[in-house]
Amino acid sequence: MKIVGIIAEFNPMHNGHQYLIKKAKELTGADYAICLMSGNFTQAGNIALTNKFNRATTAIKNGFDAVIELPTIYATASAEFFAYGAVNILNSLNCIDYLCFGSETGDVDILINIAHKLIKNEENIWESITISLKEGISFAKAREYAISKFLTQSEVEISSSSNNILAIEYIKSLIKLNSNITPIAIKREENTEYLSATKLREKLKNNEDVSKYILDKNIGTNLEFNDNMYKIIKYKLVSSSKEYLQEINGITEGIENKLIQEINNSDTFDNFIQNVKSKRYQLSKIKRILISILLDITKADFQTLNTNENQYAHIIAILPKSKNELLSILNNSSSIPIITSLNDKKIDTLDSTIASSLKLDIRATNIYSAISNQDINKDYTNKL
Repeated sequence: MKIVGIIAEFNPMHNGHQYLIKKAKELTGADYAICLMSGNFTQAGNIALTNKFNRATTAIKNGFDAVIELPTIYATASAEFFAYGAVNILNSLNCIDYLCFGSETGDVDILINIAHKLIKNEENIWESITISLKEGISFAKAREYAISKFLTQSEVEISSSSNNILAIEYIKSLIKLNSNITPIAIKREENTEYLSATKLREKLKNNEDVSKYILDKNIGTNLEFNDNMYKIIKYKLVSSSKEYLQEINGITEGIENKLIQEINNSDTFDNFIQNVKSKRYQLSKIKRILISILLDITKADFQTLNTNENQYAHIIAILPKSKNELLSILNNSSSIPIITSLNDKKIDTLDSTIASSLKLDIRATNIYSAISNQDINKDYTNKL
């Protein structure tokens, strides 16, 4: 029995994702495919176009046997923590044979070689990045300069494209965990048939028809979601003390002052993040900070929840014909809790770190529901 894992956001799920799962099954011969999917807020700091349960259902209809929610604390983190948290969960299931991911290169051996070099020189790389950031250089440039000391020019170029960055982080995580999971890189295709999720979101924002590219035909633009979210963030920024904001995860070097200043000079969410953006604080980082403000994720929360103890598999969708056998495999092999339904009594029986993380997931779902005018407490009512 072979099982392939895929880490994804599906914001939105599109033809490229369908190609990825089809290719993953072809290359691995897997009997089952499990997706570890971000919830209602994503790694780039975006609010999802549609809720996690709808996206999970779409995934089940398009080739996956089960969808596990990636805990919010990892889903809204930077690439390194996002990847490690996700890979750690898949590894702890003790039944995942392969991890498949899209990449610009598609050559897994090159990515593995780069990952080993980056791990070997990790301390020196971060030291170089820190120095460059203090000099006002952007994170992307600081990272590129730091890794160029240990990689060839070709490897630096490979390491600087968005999907390769995540692919390398996945592989680094597998190496650090001494995992038996085999990484499989699948070359990303972008042509008239496939468009990236980023380009699709841009087209949706411009009211362009993308129906031929996406698999969820009921998806919206989420412009209203951003407006509603902006109102809450604005309220929190103007009503919170600087001392409180300084405790929010991601807030450093007085960025809270810039946030407070620009919230009064901006009439829309897009205006606001553009006004706050700088070399040091790029859009994705700013948006992740704003998600932390929205969800009340503090530095202490991140330190507490971003640990090996915070591992669980909350299944939010499963293919009916796969349900019995797959749940049996997971329950028999996993070293972490397998959760198929939620209620307060069940949460209170879990390890305190896991319980806190699940409560954050539920809070994120309810805030998303309020922003998108949907029913709250869907985590409690969702049935497999």
